[in-house]
Amino acid sequence: MPSHRYVVKSSVEETMDMIKLSQSTSTPIFDEIRTFGDGKKLATLAYERYFFRASHRAALFITIHNYHGDSEVTAISTGSSDNLIFNFDWGAANNYIKSVKKALSPVLISETKIDVPN
Repeated sequence: MPSHRYVVKSSVEETMDMIKLSQSTSTPIFDEIRTFGDGKKLATLAYERYFFRASHRAALFITIHNYHGDSEVTAISTGSSDNLIFNFDWGAANNYIKSVKKALSPVLISETKIDVPN
């Protein structure tokens, strides 16, 4: 399950809009932005995409916040297969994460891969 954290030089709203545009071929599952005191914001996005090349489905979960000043994006993707014997995503989850990084590339400050325990 690929997971990455990005620090960007755009507002939470601008970052959310960039990601939404980049996911136009995905099905939006959830979309919310919340405002807290002192201008702190938290946006949450969830998408699903079906990859026809091998009957695979992938999900993408994204949070965006500005709790520490710069906007920080956490993207987590997971994939599955409709195959009864093998449940591989054949790279669908990694491709989904790459679409987020590509969308953020004009404003990207740093990227960190997050190690997720199995």
